[in-house]
Amino acid sequence: MMLRDKKTLFVFFLILLFVSACATTPRTGGGVYHNVKKGETLWRIARTYNCDPDEIARANNLTDTTIEAGRALFIPNATETLDIILDTTEIQDTATATATATATATATKEVPHKVREEDLGSGSTDKPAPATVIPEKKAPATPPQQSYRPRFIWPAEGTVASKFGTYNGMRHNGIKIEGVEGAPVLAAAGGTVTYAAPMKYFGETIIIKHSDTYSTVYSQLKARMVSAGATVGQGDQIGLLGKDETGKSRLYFEIRRENSAKDPLRYLPKTK
Repeated sequence: MMLRDKKTLFVFFLILLFVSACATTPRTGGGVYHNVKKGETLWRIARTYNCDPDEIARANNLTDTTIEAGRALFIPNATETLDIILDTTEIQDTATATATATATATATKEVPHKVREEDLGSGSTDKPAPATVIPEKKAPATPPQQSYRPRFIWPAEGTVASKFGTYNGMRHNGIKIEGVEGAPVLAAAGGTVTYAAPMKYFGETIIIKHSDTYSTVYSQLKARMVSAGATVGQGDQIGLLGKDETGKSRLYFEIRRENSAKDPLRYLPKTK
């Protein structure tokens, strides 16, 4: 009995270390976009990037934990994209731990407020916790980019066909600019291209990071003219205006501040 109590205390101590390390991760306001692959879950992605699943959900306006393959998921405070390792043994151990936790809660008639087995790591309580749950001590991070508000320019010629906000029961995180198919799409501000690839439901997409605070998203492009990692200046041509899901020639455009979508019309100049 005494040996089992010591093991239980040891596992609980490791879990506290993991949660504490995640909770005290410095918030720099930056992040990266992770392209979701088949089999990846919100919990596994959050665990790989050592951050809170709720924070990822808030940054991407997720209403539940379901994510589809092909989606670009914004990971707050991450500095580089990571590969998600799908370990079938770990999945099986996690399922066993979940069943054990459920049985214990039923026996004691206590309902836990929220259970996140993926956050706590895999394995049952009668064996030592995996070493992977203990965050490695990292070298001091390089100073973040200077935080500033760019003076954005319009990314394309045309009229605003769809505005930011919630209407008709749908949430719109950006605006749609209706123009001429094949017209130039320009960088609204200078920065670094962090994403350049097709995105599910949005087609050809480019994302530019302007500082540790601001980034812009350009979707439904006919063609991309830059690649991830490229440095662009304000007004540089990055692509061609394409068609949206209705068949109309429109550019979908977002401005994000500290990981949250903002109304682009509050940042763009009144006249083009």
